[in-house]
Amino acid sequence: MGLIHATSLERWSEWERSRHRGRLLKHAVLGTLRPAAADPGPRYVLRSRGTVAAAGDGTEAAHADVFGTDGSRTLFAVDSGSPTSRASLLTALPYLRGAVDVLQPAGLDLPETSGPEWSSSAPDGMTLPEAAAALRGRGLSAVVSLGQHLGAGRIAHELASREGLASYVVQHGVLTPFAPPLPPEAILLSWSEADAEFYASGRGDVSSRNIGSQLLWQARHESGALGEASAADADERPVFLGQLHGAELPRRITGGAASRFCRLHDGLYRPHPSETDRLSRATHELWRRRGIEFAPTDVPLRALSSPVVSVFSTGILEAAARGVPSWVFAPAAPAWVGELWDRYGMRRFGAPQPTAAPPLPDAEPAAALAEILDGVA
Repeated sequence: MGLIHATSLERWSEWERSRHRGRLLKHAVLGTLRPAAADPGPRYVLRSRGTVAAAGDGTEAAHADVFGTDGSRTLFAVDSGSPTSRASLLTALPYLRGAVDVLQPAGLDLPETSGPEWSSSAPDGMTLPEAAAALRGRGLSAVVSLGQHLGAGRIAHELASREGLASYVVQHGVLTPFAPPLPPEAILLSWSEADAEFYASGRGDVSSRNIGSQLLWQARHESGALGEASAADADERPVFLGQLHGAELPRRITGGAASRFCRLHDGLYRPHPSETDRLSRATHELWRRRGIEFAPTDVPLRALSSPVVSVFSTGILEAAARGVPSWVFAPAAPAWVGELWDRYGMRRFGAPQPTAAPPLPDAEPAAALAEILDGVA
């Protein structure tokens, strides 16, 4: 099994839009969708560290410092400030010797791109076409992103294709058949050989290098005194990690699994941070009226010591890496979900043993990513 849309970003985008038709219809009925001609779209800022080849509009200062002395220059395309995005991409910055540009949405606060060694191009933001123009002629040797399906990533990989730059995509979560296709000629920095084969889906134009997951590496090395789960943990009420927001499965499966588990096994439901839409809020209220209790969401996932359960959340692997008992549960799920469970070693609820801690590389993935990027020039 591999990706449903292994090569066509257009077909993947059509599928993704089809999963949100209700939301689009609501906006159309209410008149809240602006005409395309009147909407300039999101704006982006270019943050730079290291010697800058050209001053551009004059707002960007050149830094003659230790960065960029080897001649390499990498563009990081960052479309989100989520912990997953930052762990996958920006943790490499302290290890990177080459100069760096970070294309990020305007107004997004990324601590990793702040400080006196960083400068900005167009602090008020640029449209995507303006950003594409600003990136030309900067002496880039490589681009790296989480994929081509969002604005900054799309611009970065289009630039790589046009100028013959090395084009890297970092795997940032568990892979389903509905993941967006890799850009042409991309180099996937994967968690494992199995994930690399799955994501490539038989394509001959992409290659891969396995560096492991920074997210899971951090979970294991930041577990502190928690260590291996104690026997007392098994007596705590399990926490079901919500996935109502996901486009891969209908809510009757993700919501059905969550409500059934919490009712049968006295579980607490923990909503995903993205479960803020009206339908999700209504579902939460219905469950509360039916007696399902909710876990506090102000406690970071990394601080949970209670057993965790989900349909296929990456949080299952994070918990297992920290030594917390974790399982998966989805009685009505399609066959691809079972294949995903097996690929990552996720254990079904009721199995004699919980999900084992995922195998991790000896080297920190962030350091491995920086070494790869520094070696491009």
